[in-house]
Amino acid sequence: MRITVAIAAYNAAEYLREAIDSVLAQTFQPFEIVVVDDGSTDHTRQVCGSFGERVRYIYQENDGTAGIGARWKSIQEARGDWIALLDHDDRWLPTKLQRQIEAVEQWPDSGVIFTRYQSIDERGQPFEPSELQASGETIRFDCHDALHHLLCSNPYCPSSALVRRSALTEDGPPSETSCGDWSDWFRITRKYPMVVVDQNLTEYRVTSEQFCSNKDYLATRMRESLMSQKAYLHGRCAACKEAFRIGEAHVKQIFSVAARTYLDQYHAAVTAGDTARALPLLKQAMRAAPMEVLRPRRFAAASKNYLRAKLKGSRKIG
Repeated sequence: MRITVAIAAYNAAEYLREAIDSVLAQTFQPFEIVVVDDGSTDHTRQVCGSFGERVRYIYQENDGTAGIGARWKSIQEARGDWIALLDHDDRWLPTKLQRQIEAVEQWPDSGVIFTRYQSIDERGQPFEPSELQASGETIRFDCHDALHHLLCSNPYCPSSALVRRSALTEDGPPSETSCGDWSDWFRITRKYPMVVVDQNLTEYRVTSEQFCSNKDYLATRMRESLMSQKAYLHGRCAACKEAFRIGEAHVKQIFSVAARTYLDQYHAAVTAGDTARALPLLKQAMRAAPMEVLRPRRFAAASKNYLRAKLKGSRKIG
């Protein structure tokens, strides 16, 4: 069984060093590590070079797809029959690949093996652990149950996935307008069972630079991924309908977070007297989640602050 570790990297050289170190610390060593540099301007090339022949480094000009194109390139370059995805700023615990290989041996027809993950901050320190404790068990979902499970939300980060290469590539690259990894999980589990190692073996780093930090952008892509699954819901299946409803509520919640973020930025702008910048932020909040803005107290505060800023500006002109 040959595993390729596929890493798409962009301007995160020191995090990338930690990511590669975590691969080299695995109790089961992969066949190869492929890093596709998506046009970095930092010392990503030098970091990869410091590992010598243990890392295959490929450079491409930035293609503007927020890493989707670079990840696809790393998958195309892979020579293994299984691909372990790893984002440039994430890390693995030492037994991550070993546990996933054991799962493949137990269920050789599976298409993707996930682990649970622990979120860490920019310094690599863990956030508060989830209230839902990991059981340590290995759980198999057939295609039917996997759809129900995934429709509710996208509970797995790419760095937690070990994917059969053929399952990942047979339908071509994911859409650039959807949430790429969630769409991938849907595509794979239409044809292959899914397995989850219910143990925190992946560390997912949360940084301000991630595209996921833009909740409006993230929610828009997630909505595209979810809506595209309507054609694959099982006929007259109550579980499908309920899971889809939960998924819609989940995406709606992310849009609500985006709207509140825009409102915070709006209030900061009007407090600074920058009404020209404030209005577009208010419009973005309305577009993301109108009912968040139109809540009586929130709308009253937005109107009051804007009028106060306009009055203040008029006095300065006078």
